[in-house]
Amino acid sequence: MTKPVIPQYAALVAGLLIIWAATPVLGDTLRVGEVSIVVTDIYGHEELTTSNGLIRFVRGTMNSVHTHTRHGIIRRELLFKPGEPLDPDRLLETERNLRGLGYLTNVSIVPTDTLSGGLVPLEVRVQETWSLTTRASYSRSSNGDRWSAAGSDKNFLGYGVQLEAGLGEDEDRSFRNLAFANRRLLGSTFSLRATYADLSDGYAKTVLLTRPFYQDDGAWSLYAAGWDRSSKPRYYLRDDGSTDRLFANLPLRLDGFALSVSRRLSPTGRGRIWRLGLGVLSEVRVYNLPDTVTLSDGRSVDASLITELDGNAMARENGRMFQPVIVLETRGRSWAAERFVMRYGPVEDLFLDPWLWLMAGPTPLGLGNDRERFRVEMRLRDWSRLGGGFLYADLRGEGSAGSARNRYVSLDGTLGWFVRTGHDDVSRVTVESAYGSNLEGTDAFVLGLTRGLRTLEYDGQVGDRLVRWNVEHAHILPGELLGFYRVGLAAFYAGGAAWWDGEVSGLDDPRHDVGLGLRFGPTRSADTDLARLDLSWSLDGGGPKLTAVTSGLF
Repeated sequence: MTKPVIPQYAALVAGLLIIWAATPVLGDTLRVGEVSIVVTDIYGHEELTTSNGLIRFVRGTMNSVHTHTRHGIIRRELLFKPGEPLDPDRLLETERNLRGLGYLTNVSIVPTDTLSGGLVPLEVRVQETWSLTTRASYSRSSNGDRWSAAGSDKNFLGYGVQLEAGLGEDEDRSFRNLAFANRRLLGSTFSLRATYADLSDGYAKTVLLTRPFYQDDGAWSLYAAGWDRSSKPRYYLRDDGSTDRLFANLPLRLDGFALSVSRRLSPTGRGRIWRLGLGVLSEVRVYNLPDTVTLSDGRSVDASLITELDGNAMARENGRMFQPVIVLETRGRSWAAERFVMRYGPVEDLFLDPWLWLMAGPTPLGLGNDRERFRVEMRLRDWSRLGGGFLYADLRGEGSAGSARNRYVSLDGTLGWFVRTGHDDVSRVTVESAYGSNLEGTDAFVLGLTRGLRTLEYDGQVGDRLVRWNVEHAHILPGELLGFYRVGLAAFYAGGAAWWDGEVSGLDDPRHDVGLGLRFGPTRSADTDLARLDLSWSLDGGGPKLTAVTSGLF
């Protein structure tokens, strides 16, 4: 793995020591002086003058079309002000936050001079990225074409406003969606996000208002969300022996709200960060079952058969839930700035200490709940250095405790190792395992085209158990395609299986894929996912199959 692109302390601290040594009054504490902003085009002057022909035309056009981020948008993200003590940790955190906006790269905060009284002028240097991004995927299977296309602008007119739009065919339905997001609402510390999706079988509306922890030592945060959805999602049923992935499209109405306020418990400065929150989660979920339901294998059955195949899941999830919750979050402060780990583009910030988020609370009958239980949701993630690369661990889980008809568990863990095996070579090994018990039909684990195996159908295998793995080696080609993409040539092997508990086959009959592909990483877009164009063969017969995907870990 390459050395960090932006050393976390060396250059900055060295500059500050030189300035301190040159300060006439050695007893003075260094303080922030005047803060200036320097914004560079997507392609700098040298890159334009040294390019020719089509490359120069493309670069010049992108610079001309793109709107520069307004200086006020950058200044509002700074975690320091003139006159405050100069804190190197806070400068580095500001750099990371600016990169996290998604439309700035090559961020650095540089001390430029020293003045009497220990004042140190700072220069905030950022480079623009192409904030208009697109995502697309397409596949052809026995169930028909699956495709989606979406576009977004993370920095509309340079104001830091995000707009999104998309359309496509997902599972058995078409969709169109619009979204709006503003990181700072009317210049305050609140952010707003609103989405609307028009589905062929319903709609989805969501509003999210938050006051996040914009900095490590932020004192408090607010989370408020509301949603209203109507659709006919695939409700997967335990295999009854007639099909590998039995499901029905069941009418579902879902609306609710969530509200929580969190407070930092740990002291400011170095050390692990602890945050504790209190809130409520309210949701009404209603499956409006018709008298007769059509299953995916073509059978028309009485609705009572759904509950027989499903077990307790639908009865458990139907109805009203009002849950007081406690929210706990903790993470460390160590992080690394790297390249070519998850993406082929600009700098990626990897948190090297474990991060844990936990939400738990009861649903007592006295608050109007239809079911009494104790629900828990959690997320654990960690990056660690290992063997010249990085080890990635991610665990998602949720479940409830109570009577037998109200209990369920869902755990999904991913472990990955990402390493530079040469100057222009990247190797990745990733394994995922998932376990469920009494899962609701929409929460079944699906192994297919968009989750792991490229030669499978969209939902090639389904169950409450899942294991999959992927080994890939890519050689990154020199230069930039059209001055915008880094391109890699990849070879991969993938395998996996999903099954219901008690099925005979289970993991004894996994699926295997091998293939070759191209990897495209935009170098002038700050946080766009790696795009994959693959030609795959199944070792179990069939193929080849061409797939294009721009999301997912592997």
